[in-house]
Amino acid sequence: MLRSSPGVALLVALPLSFYVIIVEHAVTGNRKGSDFLSFWRAGRAVLHLHTPYPILDALPAAADRYTFEPFVYPAPAAVAMVPFGLLPFAVAATLFLALNAGAVILGLRVLGVQDWRCYALTFATVPVIAGTALGAVSPLLLLGAATAWHYRDRASRVAPIVAALVVAKLFLWPFWLWLVYTRRYRAAIVAAALGAVATFGAWAMIGFAGLRDYPRLLSRLTELVGTQSYSPFALLHTAGMSIASAQRAVLVLGLVLLAALAYRFRRTRPDERTFVVALALALALTPILWPHYLVLLFVPIALARPNFSAMWLMPLLFWVDGDGWSNGDPKRIVPALCLTAFPFVKALRAER
Repeated sequence: MLRSSPGVALLVALPLSFYVIIVEHAVTGNRKGSDFLSFWRAGRAVLHLHTPYPILDALPAAADRYTFEPFVYPAPAAVAMVPFGLLPFAVAATLFLALNAGAVILGLRVLGVQDWRCYALTFATVPVIAGTALGAVSPLLLLGAATAWHYRDRASRVAPIVAALVVAKLFLWPFWLWLVYTRRYRAAIVAAALGAVATFGAWAMIGFAGLRDYPRLLSRLTELVGTQSYSPFALLHTAGMSIASAQRAVLVLGLVLLAALAYRFRRTRPDERTFVVALALALALTPILWPHYLVLLFVPIALARPNFSAMWLMPLLFWVDGDGWSNGDPKRIVPALCLTAFPFVKALRAER
């Protein structure tokens, strides 16, 4: 399969044209629509001991997808961007692009993927192209999730990895719950402690600026862009629920699902299935779900099928809607959620 010349052309030539543009934008310092711009500015702000966070009252009444770029990550993420803030934007963007591409490759290698076709298909998908084009951290999250799984039985390694994942993206907190559920109590305690120290220390560097208003900032972000994403929260909001009601409904559904799966695996507590469930829960509960978040889908895909199979073709279907914003349209949200659920279902049902 995929050994013919047309197949090779599809997997190499077409994505390559996108990556040529992506590289050109990075090396020339093109800032339009760049998520990395907010990271770079945050690093420069911390460098001067300033707050990287926007003033709540200054946020717009509606978000423009090309100009809305406030820094909304926890303070440790801003501190981590200081080395990039020392560099000119074009140099920093180019290095971060190379880092993201390397993270995808290394993440798949850590998960045991060797077939070049799997790599070609991965880089040909909307999530990976979007993540590298925007300068998002999602490819790094793929590497983090892969290494957390790889070092799951070494508390000294899995603990800082899980702490870094949760601190970088709060919606990944179910990975910590996975440590607890699989009785990796030492790793869970160390991860919680490291996360707390990193968060406190990073915020202390900027005089705790923005800490008190941070929950309100996240709430405002959900109002501005959450309804434009592809999350279950966005779907419920399009069905007529208020923002608060939709958030509560998603949380209740997530807890019910979690309780059902915990009961299902109460005796064996299998590592791989519970790890997959933790990642699925993270993506289901986040109120903001962009296509580049779905780089994480390659974790259950690689766990279920480390060798090439038809399952690796599934993420290509995200090209059906490559816009990036759902605009609150259920006809776009529902297919995306179904495609997102597919790898998790297959991974949970895979033979071991």
